[in-house]
Amino acid sequence: MNQLAKYIIGIAIALVIAFIAWYFSNIVIYIIISAVLSLMGKPIMERLDRLKFRKFHLPRALSAFISLFILFSFFAALFMFIAPLFGSLFVNISNTDLSSLQMKISEPLAEFNSRIIKIFPPVGGDFRVEDIIIEEVKKMFTASSVTNFFASVTTLLMRTLMGVLIVLFITFFFIKEKDMFDNMILALFPDKYENNVRRALSSINSLLVRYFFGLSIQIMSITTLNTMGLYFVAGLDFSLAIVLAFLTGVLNIIPYIGPWIGAIFASAIILTTGLPVGADIGSLVVTLISVFLFTQLVDNFVFQPVIFSNSAKAHPLEIFILLLIAASVAGVVGMLVAIPSYTIIRVFAREFFSNFKLVQKLTDQI
Repeated sequence: MNQLAKYIIGIAIALVIAFIAWYFSNIVIYIIISAVLSLMGKPIMERLDRLKFRKFHLPRALSAFISLFILFSFFAALFMFIAPLFGSLFVNISNTDLSSLQMKISEPLAEFNSRIIKIFPPVGGDFRVEDIIIEEVKKMFTASSVTNFFASVTTLLMRTLMGVLIVLFITFFFIKEKDMFDNMILALFPDKYENNVRRALSSINSLLVRYFFGLSIQIMSITTLNTMGLYFVAGLDFSLAIVLAFLTGVLNIIPYIGPWIGAIFASAIILTTGLPVGADIGSLVVTLISVFLFTQLVDNFVFQPVIFSNSAKAHPLEIFILLLIAASVAGVVGMLVAIPSYTIIRVFAREFFSNFKLVQKLTDQI
């Protein structure tokens, strides 16, 4: 069999595996999340394995359970801290007086309305952009929309609970059984490719650990900066400031558009529910823009170059096209998993298709 035929067969097998992974995407996502959590729990497991009392060692099952419990406690504590703050935010939104809000925003928008009428006379002399905003807000809070929202939230909570139980179960065995995840991947390949797969898994392990660790630091850093800006500079209540700052930090994960979505959404919430007493809306808008812009500049020029300096890199245009494809195929979720998935594909391509010029170009920075 010539070399070209081998490559064709290899590509065909890769496409079949990719199709199976896409078809069972929910299960694959559970396994990937569990694998990431097992990497986080690995240092804890190693420390527990080194503990001994005379000749007594903790059983691996007990060490795995303790490691999983520590991980779960950390995320549960984070959720218990954030959930009440989000709850108070939703209460404030539901108690918003739309008539009072319309009066507050009508004055700073008066000049803007006049300019729109002069530029576009067909809109009419009674054009008011605040009327459009309030009308859209009313549509969002109709009885049917609220009912659908809570129905969606209930469904999401049930699915999330089921997903958490599945992930915990899988993660327990990934932590308990050493190299279990690697052996699952190795079982998909012929024995003659075992060394290639092991090298690929080792590279993927180190790259993804650095990626997710850097991502966590980035979220915490952005949350800290925006909290300080919203609390000390904009004068917001601390609970509202930290909730909105955390929201902008999480949305920042979505490349390119995430920071804009977070800033716009946070500003809308502040202007509708969290105006400081006696605040001027025009000045507050300028302050909010300054806070979010400053954080974004620090993120672009400090956080990302420093935090992700050792992560897998690709050309910005390459990543942008990848995100567009991921967004069209799987929406926001696709954008979130696009970069880690692309990293995995590049590593395997380097191991098995390094003779292709295209693969060499795409993997030369790994």
